[in-house]
Amino acid sequence: MATFTPISRVGEFGLINLIKNITDIQTDSPNLKSDLLMGISDDAAVFKPTADKVQIFTTDAMVEGVHFDLTYSSMQHLGWKAMASNISDIAAMGGEPRYALITLCLPQKISVEMVEEFYTGAVFACKKYNTLIAGGDTTAASGNMIISVSLIGEADSQKLVYRNGAKVGDLVCVSGTLGTSHAGLKVLMREKRNFLEKSESFSPNLEPYKPALEKYLMPKPRLDIAKLLTNEVKINSLIDVSDGLASEVHHICRNSGVGAEIWEHNIPIDNIGRNIAEEFSENIIDYALYGGEEYELLFTLTDENYAKLESLTSDVTILGRIVDASKGIYFIREQGEREELTPRGWDHFKENN
Repeated sequence: MATFTPISRVGEFGLINLIKNITDIQTDSPNLKSDLLMGISDDAAVFKPTADKVQIFTTDAMVEGVHFDLTYSSMQHLGWKAMASNISDIAAMGGEPRYALITLCLPQKISVEMVEEFYTGAVFACKKYNTLIAGGDTTAASGNMIISVSLIGEADSQKLVYRNGAKVGDLVCVSGTLGTSHAGLKVLMREKRNFLEKSESFSPNLEPYKPALEKYLMPKPRLDIAKLLTNEVKINSLIDVSDGLASEVHHICRNSGVGAEIWEHNIPIDNIGRNIAEEFSENIIDYALYGGEEYELLFTLTDENYAKLESLTSDVTILGRIVDASKGIYFIREQGEREELTPRGWDHFKENN
């Protein structure tokens, strides 16, 4: 049986010291360490901005029962994902992450060991993506666990990319594949139901679904593609796919004052996602359009710049074309039927998500 040490036993200061010990080993980057003048030891963190860079700020909250379920999300996975979602936001601006602040609201069911596991996962992500946890806060919670991460990044002002730069005639492109993350979530939710309905002796076989589970539980922010897009070619708009492809296309179009055509036959799907959708007698294209939590990059650029990008990576796909706003935002089915592309991705304040 796993050890369960109540946080009350070590107290707030003991917990902070434990967190500091874990985060002390989070990076090998001498610049990040030397530029952090004060970390988890004072009222606030202090860092030295890099000369000739602009600062990028982002924040993201995760609430138990809304964004994660402790039945099938380990604390290490939560630590990774909390960092990864913010790092993805920085990548989607053409920047690089630097320093993070993490706030945890902890109910009594969360132990010292669970907090250690959370920070182990967060530090793992920081080491992978050259980021430092510079501080944060811990507080008791009367209900569910809440995680909030704020992240500071940097970019050359000439390399910043916004959502609002898409131009008529641009190609609409995406990195990686889509739909797999939602497929992984579907499997986890099904196995939870089976566990609750059958008995505690139920043991799911998750090995065949491992790539999809990893895509959902440990999403990989696409800093690699972001660096190619900002350093090697010129792109006009950029966003990460966190709320579903349909919603992100709408974000770009609304902010840029344009329309778009997205072609069903071009949406990149992998075999594991397709197979899982078939198990559920559902359409993998719906997963791609509305599932979310992919953290791939959606961007627009000219044909000429795409030709250059294509010579540098095979991990991007043309999804469609930016058109005049008067033509609307349409999804073109494989048989040629046109239908309005509605933004049915995740909306925190919409009933029956």
